[in-house]
Amino acid sequence: QYRLKQVNFKGDFRYLGELAVNVIYTDIIDSHNIPGNYRLYQNYPNPFNPTTNFEFRIAEFGLVTLKVYNTLGEEVATVINKELPAGNYKYQWNAGNLASGIYFYRMQAGKFTRTKKLLLMK
Repeated sequence: QYRLKQVNFKGDFRYLGELAVNVIYTDIIDSHNIPGNYRLYQNYPNPFNPTTNFEFRIAEFGLVTLKVYNTLGEEVATVINKELPAGNYKYQWNAGNLASGIYFYRMQAGKFTRTKKLLLMK
């Protein structure tokens, strides 16, 4: 709870009644380092040519895989496949050997799985 103080231009003030505040965590707030959450961010830049960045957050130590797939569902690259401690990570990926087009990337860490779309434009 908060108590508001109203101040006028002369410096006179008065206190207003108490105010209760409820905080709701949204994706914007979640983008900050709230511990205990998994998160896969949208790659950037997107569209890209030929490099892009992947960022993610993991809540606990474990195996993390981030793979890229074409529109047929065929795996075309493994960006990461290793055990990592909890924290925030950023990886750069070079798709210079792939053709222009739409691709999907999927991150798996523990029970967390997310898939997002990226666009390679050469």
